[in-house]
Amino acid sequence: MENKLQEINKEAAINTSAALTKLIGQPVSVVISNPEVKDVKDLSPAIGAEEIVAGVYLPISGDVQGAALLIFPKETTFTLSDLLVRRPPGTTQELTELDKSALKEVGNIITGNYFTVLGNRLQAKIIENIPSFSFDMFGAILNDIIVKFAQKAEKAIVIEVEFIFKPTKLTGRFLLLFELGQIKAIMGGAL
Repeated sequence: MENKLQEINKEAAINTSAALTKLIGQPVSVVISNPEVKDVKDLSPAIGAEEIVAGVYLPISGDVQGAALLIFPKETTFTLSDLLVRRPPGTTQELTELDKSALKEVGNIITGNYFTVLGNRLQAKIIENIPSFSFDMFGAILNDIIVKFAQKAEKAIVIEVEFIFKPTKLTGRFLLLFELGQIKAIMGGAL
């Protein structure tokens, strides 16, 4: 199980690093690691229900039904926004439409690369839908997703994502929400 996910994470990280480097015009190294399978109902304590976060939510369809949620803590979101839109560090105190668009594009790049690798490994067609952006308490974002989709999802794969813009390192979480049967297929029946 873990070897399969580590291979997917490594390949997706390499592809994401190249795409983000091209997007922002400076070297970015992305590390996708530490996958854990958690119950959806247990996600809030891991992140903190009242913690303000940026969330990029991207549903998928096709042979695999599910969704991805990329989460960044508030301060990480502001630092990442400064880097993405080339402002001096510490400038962002509130998100503009340009910031939200740039963060959605980062979400698109990460999820797109991840689902391309996953689809290739599973030999499955995965169709990405339009992403949405939220900046709110994690508990509120998660509840909204549960209403939209996750009442079907019992488990989530939680993955750590690091962006390394020398010398800055930013960390977020990448949550993959699927029905239990689909997680078993992804994990090779290890659940």
